[in-house]
Amino acid sequence: MANVEGGGYIVQRDKSKPKSKCRKWELRVPTGLDPRTGKYKTKSRRFNGTYTEAKKALREFVDEIEHDSVQGRTSYTFEEYCERFLERRALGKEVAETTQKRQRWQFKAACRHIGKANLASITPAMLDDMYIAMLKGDTLSGKPSSGSYVNQIHDNITLVFEQAKKEGILVKNPCDAANPPKMDTKEKRALNPDRAHVFIAMLDEKDARECAYLLAITMGLLRGEICGLSWGDIDFERGIVDISHSYDTLGNLKETKTKAGMRLLPLPENVAEALKEHKKAQKERYDRTNQWRKPHEGYIEQTDESPVISDNTGSRVLPSSLSRWWTEDRVKYGLEGWCLHELRHTYLTMLALSGVHPKVMQELAGHYSSQITMDIYTHVNMDAKRDAVAAVSKAFA
Repeated sequence: MANVEGGGYIVQRDKSKPKSKCRKWELRVPTGLDPRTGKYKTKSRRFNGTYTEAKKALREFVDEIEHDSVQGRTSYTFEEYCERFLERRALGKEVAETTQKRQRWQFKAACRHIGKANLASITPAMLDDMYIAMLKGDTLSGKPSSGSYVNQIHDNITLVFEQAKKEGILVKNPCDAANPPKMDTKEKRALNPDRAHVFIAMLDEKDARECAYLLAITMGLLRGEICGLSWGDIDFERGIVDISHSYDTLGNLKETKTKAGMRLLPLPENVAEALKEHKKAQKERYDRTNQWRKPHEGYIEQTDESPVISDNTGSRVLPSSLSRWWTEDRVKYGLEGWCLHELRHTYLTMLALSGVHPKVMQELAGHYSSQITMDIYTHVNMDAKRDAVAAVSKAFA
């Protein structure tokens, strides 16, 4: 759908002949401001035939461009309304700062293409053109976007148009008729039990980096949960870890994103011993650092509020730093190309392989939706079934 300004006009291409004899025409239809440049644009099409036929073709061309009517009238451009949307959500504290930051960046990516367009004139075709352009590399970074990332942009601008509908500015949401690309995120891999055992044996729990990796693969903790874990969250006597906080990319220690994320986890004996060794080594590092600190700088103390994973100054580590550590270290474990999250995926896969009930898996993982857990469980169960069928087939052969 596009907003046609006026009924369009016909341009005679063959000037050597009178109008009655001419058979070459150009149909031009003004379509308003370009959503990207803010300049007026026109769609054109060449046509061969009589002038009477050209007039009919022009009407059909206009109908084709404006196949349904503009849905409403507003003074907001897409860019302006996105800013209003973000401001309202921030004032209402509807979403976390990290979510606001991510949405702002994604809206900026969309505004590169449709920011100058009037909110009510944006059409499904315009959105489809934007998605295709992003996939081809017309982006803020100059690199092609993945289908998954463009799909996320589609989901977020859908929220913008839905809010405009709620306010009565729009009649319908153009995203409903758009065609965003499919998610193309690579399926997460998991280490097999033998390889996982070798990896864990290579880890030195006294090192902050390696202790973080240990928590990921033996307890299935997320980046933010690892960085947000404090010594007071660990009850060594009862063998329980209280996962109730997450540390975000902006350096905020807050409650987990969902209620399901808040959970009490049993602490395996081998992990408990590793954490005790790490705590002792951390205290020794703090003591060495304190020897060189001046009184006005303050001394580093290890308390219940102290982070389990920290730098030598006792500060919490950002999730992004944890990812950077992993990128630097994974080669020495023979895991080049593996992402940190796949250590958590390995933990969940091991649970499924051990026959743990999906509901228990969901609670241990802190999954809000059982679908994520069931996808892992079903995949592992299907692999086991294939192995069983292969064994039987071999016997029959």
